[in-house]
Amino acid sequence: MADEMDEIVSEFVTEAEETLEKIDPMFVELETRGEDKEILNEIFRGMHTLKGAAGFLGFQQIVDVAHRAESIMKRLREGEAALTKDLMDVILKSVDALKLLIYHIKLKDGAEEDISELLTELDNELETMSGAGTQPQVKTGEQQVEAKVQEEEKHEEKAEEKVKVEVEAEERKKEAAISQPKPEPQPSVEQITKEKEVVSTLRVDVTRIDKVMDLAGEIVLVRNRLLNLAAKLEMSYSGDHNVEGLLETTGFLDRVTSDLQLAVMKMRMQPIHKVFGKFPRMVRDMSRSLGKDIDLEMFGEDTEVDKTVIENIGDPLVHIIRNSIDHAIEFAEERLAKGKPKKGRIIMSAYQKGTLIVIEVSDDGKGIDVEAVKRKALSKSLITEEEAQKMTDEAAVNLIFLPGFSTKEKSTELSGRGVGMDVVKTNVAKLNGYVEVITKKDIGSTFRISLPLTLAILQAMMVKIGGEYYAIPQTMIEETLRVKKIDIKDVTGQKVLTIRGKVLPMFDMSEVLGVRKQGKEADFGNSYVLVAVVGDKRFCISVDELLGQEEVVIKTINGIESEECGILGATITGDGRVVLILDFAVISRGIFRTSGK
Repeated sequence: MADEMDEIVSEFVTEAEETLEKIDPMFVELETRGEDKEILNEIFRGMHTLKGAAGFLGFQQIVDVAHRAESIMKRLREGEAALTKDLMDVILKSVDALKLLIYHIKLKDGAEEDISELLTELDNELETMSGAGTQPQVKTGEQQVEAKVQEEEKHEEKAEEKVKVEVEAEERKKEAAISQPKPEPQPSVEQITKEKEVVSTLRVDVTRIDKVMDLAGEIVLVRNRLLNLAAKLEMSYSGDHNVEGLLETTGFLDRVTSDLQLAVMKMRMQPIHKVFGKFPRMVRDMSRSLGKDIDLEMFGEDTEVDKTVIENIGDPLVHIIRNSIDHAIEFAEERLAKGKPKKGRIIMSAYQKGTLIVIEVSDDGKGIDVEAVKRKALSKSLITEEEAQKMTDEAAVNLIFLPGFSTKEKSTELSGRGVGMDVVKTNVAKLNGYVEVITKKDIGSTFRISLPLTLAILQAMMVKIGGEYYAIPQTMIEETLRVKKIDIKDVTGQKVLTIRGKVLPMFDMSEVLGVRKQGKEADFGNSYVLVAVVGDKRFCISVDELLGQEEVVIKTINGIESEECGILGATITGDGRVVLILDFAVISRGIFRTSGK
């Protein structure tokens, strides 16, 4: 019985969190758009459902807060009062209180919060609304709430009576029609929809999904090994009946494994609005506390990403948004003096680009002062005077990601003490992604985060460099070429290659990795070249040999950080070889910094 009750409470917590997560951004939308009936109804229903479920389970504090908030929303939707910023502040306080109370239930710590002050504020608002409406005789908020409870109970009794009459009428219709032959009933649209909803709301423990994903990864490795062995057997025993049967079977296994991998990957995918949903409230509260007026626009909220991204991308986005509100977007007077709209603007968007998920945060603020960044880096001895002079604007902007770096002399509660943007870079790197900054003075800045679609299995190009085998994620390779050495030019000490009229810098990967070239360096005067793309950067790298594409499973290496050495992890190839997976996002930053490009 206790286990059953625990399950019911756990279900309540999950649904309550989902309800509050859903309605939280609606308040900000309501405040922006005005008293929208549809939004008011949606919020009212959410509060009513939460109150009812909490009452059933005996969570009285939640009932007390939710009931008052529900009563306020009812008054608003019936046009008995106007929505003000002060009233919205109180309602949002109640949402925060509900989140905290539900969190205690989730922890099972038995703790209760002192909500008396909040209840008084809510009662005062109800009393004020009542005084402005058609019931001036109500003297206190407590009396008003009690009256509303009685009124709602009457409505519920009437509704129950109506349902009872309708049920009895339906029963009579059924009895009268029993003797009449009927065709086989077809499922209605409503029934089909309900069946779909049951499937879509099936809850599965995340650890089980992770286990299936791990097993799918192991199957991929075994599949690769079998394909490799089957190919070798075909070369040695071409025409053999058993070998042909083996090839047919491994081909089928290949297709099934790919379908399984895709299905498991989709099980882990969740819409990005689970992350985006908390930012309207955050922007509203922060900008209000600073005395700024800022609009937040969001696009691509239905874009689906891996659940690991959902769990880890929140903090980087929080720091970027904080940076935009506190550092970037000017106060109204300054904006007007620059010919900008009085109200600031932040745009969040998410979209899929090939096998990458791209998340962008843009603002129309003052942009990043490149010279100020250089001066601060010099004062902290992060760069030398010579490096500062040679450094491009792009390289200088990336200095903001160094730990402890901040151009703001005075720390605030929002900006912190130089902690923030390094978290963005570190957390994104943990997701095997990279972040870019595009900025223009007095126009604004864009932070672009690019992440792989799936974090466990990826398509990779297998290459040989200095006698060692490496895997390079296919998402970072635009094309592969074999070029003549005479086509490689030297411009002021930098090798370049012209591809379809565009001059691209070229780097020798054996030199970048510090490994010795072997074998075919003078192979007919030709070089194997990969055209790499990391964000807006395009460049060429030369390798000793191209071995072909392969689907690989990423295995983490304990004690190795990608940001330090440019290694994403390791994998096992089809021939049983353990190879390192290179992180071109990190490697490119290193080679461009040392080359001064």
